[in-house]
Amino acid sequence: MSKIAKALEKAKRQRQGGSSKGQSSDVRDTVDSLRLNHLQPNYTQTKSIRLNTMHLESSRLHTLLDQAVAVDRYNVLCTQVLQETRKNGLNTVMVTSCIEGEGKTVTAINLATSIARKAQHTVLLVDADLRNPKVRSYLGFHAEKGLSHYLEENVPISQLLVNPGLPKMVVLPAGKSLLRSTEILASPKMEALVREMKTRYPERYVIFDCPPLLSVSDSLVFSSYVDGIVLVVEAGRTSTEQIRKSVDLLKDRPLLGLVLNKSREPIKGYYY
Repeated sequence: MSKIAKALEKAKRQRQGGSSKGQSSDVRDTVDSLRLNHLQPNYTQTKSIRLNTMHLESSRLHTLLDQAVAVDRYNVLCTQVLQETRKNGLNTVMVTSCIEGEGKTVTAINLATSIARKAQHTVLLVDADLRNPKVRSYLGFHAEKGLSHYLEENVPISQLLVNPGLPKMVVLPAGKSLLRSTEILASPKMEALVREMKTRYPERYVIFDCPPLLSVSDSLVFSSYVDGIVLVVEAGRTSTEQIRKSVDLLKDRPLLGLVLNKSREPIKGYYY
């Protein structure tokens, strides 16, 4: 009998014959047996912050505000991503766009939040846009150091993570802006970090907010590290040629689909 089966059988026996005290103990024992303690993390080293509701509203981070319509829309995207990745044990997703200002950072944060609300997953959101980082400003918190400080100064990742108030989500800010970001992101150190993030916790999704594809080569370099790519396109702004060029750049990469942002349709689109 497997460890999981034994743990569940033990829980069943104790529920049938134990006291309420015994039941509480049994739950703890079962959780330990199933190794699910890290799904209810207790942040002792990670910095925890309290987000400002008005700032989240202005940043359009509606999933963090539990606004029903927005939650439903991003849950559609979340479900699509999970269906395309979970069945194959994939858990690293890069969010990018064709050009600046299409909503990739908002999409990355809302996607990460939606996944973190799923019972079986935790999420690490990484701001990998080292030229023009925005995750920190969209969430509205101050962080002097981030990913760039790990890559250039060997600051431990544990000192850089921030919990934004959602129990199963942590954020790795970008840190200081880097003009030579392509070189840094292409380094063996960055590749090794992504590999470590991917394998440390099998139930954890890692969402990377990356620069626009047609602006710099950072995202093209980074795309070789991840399991899947979500391309954000702004309705009525991004040209067909820009979309075609971006998709062509990713022709040998694991493109999961396109998010049609700022659409006038009732529901934002997720297309393959």
